[in-house]
Amino acid sequence: MSFVFFVANQLYLSTAQEKEVAWESMHFAAGMAGGAAISCTVSLVIRRGWRWTPLAMTLGGLWACVPDMPRLWREDFPWLPFSSVLGSKNFEHWLHSIGDLFFFHKQLDAQPQEFALHGLIGIILLYNAAILMLLWLQRPAAHRIKAPRQLTPPQVSTSTPPHDGHTSAPHRDHSPALTE
Repeated sequence: MSFVFFVANQLYLSTAQEKEVAWESMHFAAGMAGGAAISCTVSLVIRRGWRWTPLAMTLGGLWACVPDMPRLWREDFPWLPFSSVLGSKNFEHWLHSIGDLFFFHKQLDAQPQEFALHGLIGIILLYNAAILMLLWLQRPAAHRIKAPRQLTPPQVSTSTPPHDGHTSAPHRDHSPALTE
């Protein structure tokens, strides 16, 4: 029975400590959405570059997690070079003070609820949307809807053919002239 109380106490303490920051999955999902919005806007303007959207989404997700990287360096990789500098509390506080530059990181940390599951669902949906978008844009040419080809009417020649004694209508050129 004391084991159950110990586990419950540890869960309560860990959730109480985690209430001050949002889960990384929500930060990553918000960054993915920001990266997708930027990439799609640029692709619409320049009319190409759609295949780079998943990469922009991934980079946006990583960018949104930057303010929490000092904690990662400090707690998980203290033996690596520059971990004392990259994992310093002062650096972490400075990054959190400008956190809204990282796709609203500071605003997500200020939320009273945890949105870890929402973030995970957002990540899955955004990546699948990117895959479907790329599949739609790369579909074979046979499945694309094309505008019908416009044929020009046959050209009527204004010159008269040599007179061979027969009366005939003006000479018509029956070769198809296609315009594209």
